[in-house]
Amino acid sequence: MTTFPAAMAAKRVDWPSDQWGTLRCLHAWNETRDVKTFLLAPDDGSRITFDPGQFMTFRTALDGRPVERCYTLSSSAAGDRAVAITVKVKPGGAMSGHLHKALAPGERISAFGPAGAFSPVEHQAEKFALISAGSGITPMLSMVRTAADLGLPLDADFVHVARTPRDYVAAAELRALKRRLPGLRLHFIPTRPSAKNIGGRLTADALIELVPDLAGRMVMCCGPEGFMESVKNAAFDHGVPPEFYAEESFDFGQEDDAITDTGAPVWRITFAKSGRSFDCPADTTILRAAKAAGFAIAASCAKGMCGTCKCVKISGDLAMTHQGGIRQREIDRGFVLPCSSRPRGDVVLDR
Repeated sequence: MTTFPAAMAAKRVDWPSDQWGTLRCLHAWNETRDVKTFLLAPDDGSRITFDPGQFMTFRTALDGRPVERCYTLSSSAAGDRAVAITVKVKPGGAMSGHLHKALAPGERISAFGPAGAFSPVEHQAEKFALISAGSGITPMLSMVRTAADLGLPLDADFVHVARTPRDYVAAAELRALKRRLPGLRLHFIPTRPSAKNIGGRLTADALIELVPDLAGRMVMCCGPEGFMESVKNAAFDHGVPPEFYAEESFDFGQEDDAITDTGAPVWRITFAKSGRSFDCPADTTILRAAKAAGFAIAASCAKGMCGTCKCVKISGDLAMTHQGGIRQREIDRGFVLPCSSRPRGDVVLDR
């Protein structure tokens, strides 16, 4: 028997976005030949609230070692009982391959967040240009689905680039949502030619032809680094102000953990719980110095975006820059991101 939850169910607690928790897979389905969506719900029945465009960090053990990756929530932010992630399997991708093979209904996975500032909540505007390539479509899906569920008067040109029409994620759903969102205009661009499509890259001229009033829109872009760089240059060349351009990418690459002596002052970093200490130059992030010293810190993006390495500063002075992985109210409570923090003196962290 299928039992639907009552409309006036007992009040549920909020999912803590600053702690690791457990999500259970409710359902999984194929979107394309190499993209799969997973519907996930808190094991304890708590409520997950997030802004469209935000992401969560997921952790699992592979070959005895913890592996963490960030995935944007592709589901509508209008609901809070479950969230969805849409994952493209990558050649050699440890986490994506594992999820496609092992995250079946009933299985569980550790998660942290939501976090991130790539959202129309943070970038308010009257008109939007949502531009994505490949798996960069996921935050745009959340934005459109949220607008449809809330009945928002979304005025947006949605430009999506993929290899072939077979690789368009949720294309049929997006076309159906246009009936509820009359201000939504869809532009699907295949990069590989076929008998039915010419195909080709999204050039600056092609973008302006598709979105003639680009300069009057909030441009939100997500995709590979080279794609976003091309879109950004085209946007700026055609009059989009820098404050009306936002981008998101999880193409983090690998940072060299070796530290070069530049003559910068060196400060002592101490982990209060373990009693361990190590040196950190003033021009080096605490995360990088910790890794160089052989101390493991859970981290994913290393760019101040995901919030995975978040911890409390007990004492000391440091300079922190980030890209939305920590909220101001958390900073006010003493939280810091070691991946984005450089010491200005000796520092003690609650680790």
